[in-house]
Amino acid sequence: MTSDRPLAGYHILVTRGGTSGQRLAAEIQSLGGKAFIVPLIDFKQYIDRQAAHFIQQLDHYDWLVFTSQNGVKFFLKQLKEYGIHIQDLHMNMAAVGKKTKEYLETYGIQVDFVPSRFTAKAFAEEFFEQIVSIKRILLPKGNLASATIADFFRKRGIMVDEWIVYETYLPEKQKKILAKLLKSTNIHFACFTSPSSFQHFMKVIEEFHFDLNQLAIKFVSIGPVTDHTIENYGLKAAVSPDVYTIPTMLDALCQYICK
Repeated sequence: MTSDRPLAGYHILVTRGGTSGQRLAAEIQSLGGKAFIVPLIDFKQYIDRQAAHFIQQLDHYDWLVFTSQNGVKFFLKQLKEYGIHIQDLHMNMAAVGKKTKEYLETYGIQVDFVPSRFTAKAFAEEFFEQIVSIKRILLPKGNLASATIADFFRKRGIMVDEWIVYETYLPEKQKKILAKLLKSTNIHFACFTSPSSFQHFMKVIEEFHFDLNQLAIKFVSIGPVTDHTIENYGLKAAVSPDVYTIPTMLDALCQYICK
């Protein structure tokens, strides 16, 4: 291992798919590590029976809050099916994280609020402190997303509608791919960027009767929500960054190895 290749000799599991997973894997490789991509989550549109109601009420919301890029993607898909463009909506936009903000901006959408820390709790607290007038919020989300933001505002008398626009699932074929990898390769670290990615990892562990003590894999978590999910299994993340992004997660891993 050298200072410019701190991950040399390490096998690292990337459980995120798509371009984000590929970028993470490429960065791991550039730092000397060997990355194995096995996407443990995928997403599909969720047909909410209240969709038509939310569409009809769009003019009554003054804030639209997105907690993820997928929330944006599938919300826009729903709008398109009703012949609506997001630029036509007369409401303020908020994003919980930097990447979600940047994703919105690729559609020419101005984001009016982003918190200093990228968690639902930090978002709710900072938003409530800094935004003077909040009447009614629409929150497009996934089926597994927490109710932290909605609960926070409802307790303070602010109306929040949660619209489930997508659902998260474990691709069936990935279970066997991961099991085969774990049997044939000594994985040193596994990176998790969401609670559901870890939950799906544990499903494979349990279904194929792996012994985590024998595998001796150390968990790399993107932040406190995923940390908490890992702890619910009686386990602990070895690495978790102070700022909850993929680049800082990778930086934290390098620091952990080099210490």
